[in-house]
Amino acid sequence: MFSGFATALSGIQAGSRILGTSAHNIANAQTEDFKRTQTTLEESPARGVIVNLTQDQRPGPQLPTGDDPFTFRKGSNVELEQELVQTLEATLLIESNLASIRVQNNVLGSVLDILE
Repeated sequence: MFSGFATALSGIQAGSRILGTSAHNIANAQTEDFKRTQTTLEESPARGVIVNLTQDQRPGPQLPTGDDPFTFRKGSNVELEQELVQTLEATLLIESNLASIRVQNNVLGSVLDILE
């Protein structure tokens, strides 16, 4: 029973980490030559989830500097649409794991009521 709580807590922590990474990427979307951080989830041997962070090495777009039409700067490779979708997915991950904890709490309460 308690391993379910640990697994759900691991999912909540993973969702929180993903939200933080997306916030970091969004905050730096206008930073010159910024490379976004990607998150991937991996199953933990001890039940739960491990969040792996890697840097996306794809180049960003070439943007004009504004001073000279022939001079360009490297833009960031952050795609805001992708970050917003990742934010929504992380929010749903947190909400679903919270729902799991609520259900487990109710079941444990029912079991304790029966044992009284």
